[in-house]
Amino acid sequence: MPRYLPVFKVETCLANEQDLTVDFEGHRPSFLFSKKIPEEKYVIAQVDLEAADNREAWRKAASGLLPPILDALSFATGTPLLLRDCELVLKDEVGCDARHALYVGHRHVPSLAQLRAPEIEEMKKILADGEGLRLPLSWHRYALDRQLVLEQFIFNWLAFEALAGDTDVPTRCPTCHEEVKHCGREISHRSSSKVAAREIFQAAHPETSDQEFNSQIWNKARNYVFHGRRYPEPKYLLELLKHSQGIHVAIDRRMDEVLGLGDRVRPHRGYETWNRLFIFVQWTTQNPSDHFATDWPRARLVGIHLAKKPRKHFLHLLQFLESGTRNEPVISARRTLPFFVVSRP
Repeated sequence: MPRYLPVFKVETCLANEQDLTVDFEGHRPSFLFSKKIPEEKYVIAQVDLEAADNREAWRKAASGLLPPILDALSFATGTPLLLRDCELVLKDEVGCDARHALYVGHRHVPSLAQLRAPEIEEMKKILADGEGLRLPLSWHRYALDRQLVLEQFIFNWLAFEALAGDTDVPTRCPTCHEEVKHCGREISHRSSSKVAAREIFQAAHPETSDQEFNSQIWNKARNYVFHGRRYPEPKYLLELLKHSQGIHVAIDRRMDEVLGLGDRVRPHRGYETWNRLFIFVQWTTQNPSDHFATDWPRARLVGIHLAKKPRKHFLHLLQFLESGTRNEPVISARRTLPFFVVSRP
């Protein structure tokens, strides 16, 4: 099976003169502290592993390998360690002059949302008529501020339950599921109203059945987060993101209905937009005896995703490379959305 070297950025305030290599489950991931610049907020982490392709290598490293190490190191040091972006996936092609890699460019663009007169009028109406919605409105605002999926879900859910309200829930026998009575009176407890929450969600998503909401959203999604029953691996976070976005839409719809604001699609904007650019690149290494060639064309690739017009910058890069020698990183290329695919003919 091919071997790959996925390279990640880990956000941290830790510093060390030497690199840190950790033996964990048959792998030896390294944290390159010796190359960390003091003013940078991250350290490079990389791990050599077997995988069918670069995507599987990325998934393995980001799911069950690097996060447990970061959990342990975070607890030991009392510092936050967040696995951020995958920057590169190199392939072991020892003995070959031509090398291949997947480069992932990340570009954060500040958002600029123009304040409009209708939105100001809508704000005034909310302030005048929305006294009973102040708590869910507050949680809704916090949800828009959060970037991590888990945090988004938590604040979206708090707004969702605040809208649904409370109700008396009968206590049932765990064996026969009959309502429990004592001294002739039914025993109940106060809890969030699942029925009201389901109605709010189905008003925005009418294709959702009662069983689907009860099982997938109220039980699994809610309980897994608030009771900490699932490790936050990427696959689970993607599922949670889908639920979180659906809940947010349901909140918007319910707020509009209660306040009489009309039915319109509400954009959800953060402080910035995050774009990722995937570039498959082939180049001629000067070190064919290395398993993973580290002389990949970093400066040229970084320039693409930092450019204001990546496509134009990319074409200029191709013109430069095509006019060079065979030792230049690439000779020709083609583009297929959402990837830039760079290869030798």
